[in-house]
Amino acid sequence: MTKTAQDSEMPGRPGAEVADEPATTVAVYVVRHAHAQPRDGWTGSDSDRPLTDRGMKEAQALVDRFDTGQVRERTHKSDSQALEPTPVLLLSSGAARCRATLRPLARACGAAVETVEYLSEGSDAGCVLGQLKNLAASRGVKVLCTHGDVIWGTLELLEKAGVQLNGPVDVKKGSIWVLEFESGSVKSARYIPPGKV
Repeated sequence: MTKTAQDSEMPGRPGAEVADEPATTVAVYVVRHAHAQPRDGWTGSDSDRPLTDRGMKEAQALVDRFDTGQVRERTHKSDSQALEPTPVLLLSSGAARCRATLRPLARACGAAVETVEYLSEGSDAGCVLGQLKNLAASRGVKVLCTHGDVIWGTLELLEKAGVQLNGPVDVKKGSIWVLEFESGSVKSARYIPPGKV
């Protein structure tokens, strides 16, 4: 429902429409996969490299960042910070290390991890940013897991567009970039370092 300037007693032309609510901000969380087995020495397909023990702990620490509705003991000093909202959609590169990074969060939220091609290593950052904008068109928290090169490319595009990048500009394994969209554009981006493991 919209109000007119007369209805809301706002200055302006009588009958002019005024929005009921301010623009909605929608957050998209972009996670770099946790630590995986090193490429050198791995004899299988690169996309099949599993998480290391450290990587599995980083994936579990990701759960502690979000409000999953579960009661749990929080063990780190940094855990006293506010929780991020509950995810409604989890998307991942097809690489095993990305899917495994989101698996504990998926279990905690009772959601599935869907794989999408545009999050694959080597994907075009412009294409990725376009897909992120499409995701931001609907409400609810989306968490995506991808690769360092994809995140770096996306951050470069955002910086060129004049978007404020809050926090250190880094893409450590297990870290998160929160892209906040408003009216179809990224208004800000903030860095969340990986959880301590």
